[in-house]
Amino acid sequence: MGYINGDLPQREPNDPHFRRWRTENSIVKGWLINSMEPSLIGNFIRFSMAKQVWDSIATTYFDGSDTSQVYDLKRRVTRMKQSGESIETYYNCLQGLWREIDFRRPNPMECAVDIQKYNALLQEDRVYTFLDGLDDRLDNIRSYVLQLKPFPTVEQAYAYVRKEAIRQTVMLTNNGNSPAAAMVSRGGKAYLPQQQALQINRSGTSSSGGRNIYHLAKTKGQVESESSGCSHCGNMNHTRDTCFKLHGYPKWWNELKTRKQRAVAGDIGQASLADTKPQLSLAPLVESGDDAIILQQIT
Repeated sequence: MGYINGDLPQREPNDPHFRRWRTENSIVKGWLINSMEPSLIGNFIRFSMAKQVWDSIATTYFDGSDTSQVYDLKRRVTRMKQSGESIETYYNCLQGLWREIDFRRPNPMECAVDIQKYNALLQEDRVYTFLDGLDDRLDNIRSYVLQLKPFPTVEQAYAYVRKEAIRQTVMLTNNGNSPAAAMVSRGGKAYLPQQQALQINRSGTSSSGGRNIYHLAKTKGQVESESSGCSHCGNMNHTRDTCFKLHGYPKWWNELKTRKQRAVAGDIGQASLADTKPQLSLAPLVESGDDAIILQQIT
């Protein structure tokens, strides 16, 4: 800073520290020149001292009283929204604007107590601005941050929101990579994602070329509303066409029962695997030969 604010003035050529001053002055001048838009470099490259470059820039573009630039910065802050961008990008943009505002409008107070109170109010306002611009998917964490006591700084609020954003990203990624036949537990009952394509062989085994294949592409709601139950065993969760009692149990049935018993013994309740009652007609993926039959439980 001493090379641009005058604290380190130019030394005489016969000064023993002149060569060091000249080298460091050239470095600072290079920083200033390299940070400019290419079209502006020609206006400042001829100055020999970094302070001359800095003073010329300040005179040309900002003299400390340009209220229109402060107005533009504040307007950009109030209109800033996440709009699907990453939480890091949104937060960094806000912080950059706030730093510019702080530089152009420094705190005018002198009393240490007043400065502390002013900064606390400023932080609170910035937390409100930050939370207001978040996407709707982060509404729950937004409500949580607003209820914190003591009220967090904007950095602390960002840390809470970032953790939630990462959690949602991980969950969505896991859901996207999971097999199409995965079942999700909600309220102790397993349910199927919408529009699952199910292929069921009437004989209970896979077949090729579409022989004797019963195709289903229904949501759980459609199956429940349209199915009248199995006319063979009376169960309402499947039809006669997919009844294991009528068409026989597949080879994977005993393995599924064993896995279920192990899960119950280990007190694993996070995911609902399947019911062990022999009334089910649909179950996880089974492959035979070149064909794959996607069988699922509908409860």
